[in-house]
Amino acid sequence: MPESKPTATVTIVTRTKNRPQFLPRARASVEAQNFRDLVWVVVNDAGDPAVPEREVKAAQRNGLRALLVNREASIGMEAASNDGINRVDSRYIVIHDDDDSWDPAFLEKTVHFLDNNPHPLGVVTYSARIIEDISSGEPVTVSIDSYNDKLRAIYLSDLCEHNRFPPISFLFRRRAYEALGGFDESLPVLGDWDFNLRILLQGEIALLPETLANYHLRLAVPDGQGHLGNTVTTGLSQHAVIDCRYRNHILREDVKAGRIGLGMLLAMGRNLAHTTSRISQRIDTLETAISSHPED
Repeated sequence: MPESKPTATVTIVTRTKNRPQFLPRARASVEAQNFRDLVWVVVNDAGDPAVPEREVKAAQRNGLRALLVNREASIGMEAASNDGINRVDSRYIVIHDDDDSWDPAFLEKTVHFLDNNPHPLGVVTYSARIIEDISSGEPVTVSIDSYNDKLRAIYLSDLCEHNRFPPISFLFRRRAYEALGGFDESLPVLGDWDFNLRILLQGEIALLPETLANYHLRLAVPDGQGHLGNTVTTGLSQHAVIDCRYRNHILREDVKAGRIGLGMLLAMGRNLAHTTSRISQRIDTLETAISSHPED
């Protein structure tokens, strides 16, 4: 008979591949949670299994329900996410990237919110942005600021310009995940953005205006160590290509069907982002000119 799945209120999925500098911090983040009815699933995406095995065993010794999935072939982040999610039966799901972290109250407060608000399909918290230096081989904090504390609600139209929150800050309902068929495994990057857009097409994502998640970024990494970076920084060219293909594909499908839909919103979002960037550049140019020629 097939082995039964563990059950919990929350499934936490951490995807990792040859990044031993970060996984111990992720384990500490999960272990520190006030809310404990969870299963931590570490998906080793065809990397060296030594560190993931060590960290999962350490979590288990410390009283955490933890599960290791060793994938033989790496076919993308979203495939790894789906694999991990499908190893557990739970009411809620969250993706905890191996380099990010939480405030101890993250799960306690987000689970409580969704338990007491049945209509939203998920809830997002504010995130701190932690800039790190990795040149010494270990992450060292350079600066900390807010990533998205200007958010007042999660608008579909806003997400059509660009994603507004990282996976670490988003707890969502399994029923919403299953209704969408999971993450799109054809996307090498931007899979979280696509998933967020598709959820918003089905219903609301609520905002819990507290900074309970930490989004860690490395703006530069040593030569030959690109896997230690973030796809939004070290993978900018790939992001640009996939962003273009994604927007074009959805708009093309709308045009073929003769409808006004998500494709039009994505096109408008792209134009808005371009206009906003040009305005910001002009303001910077004006400020530089003014500061270079002060009044007599």
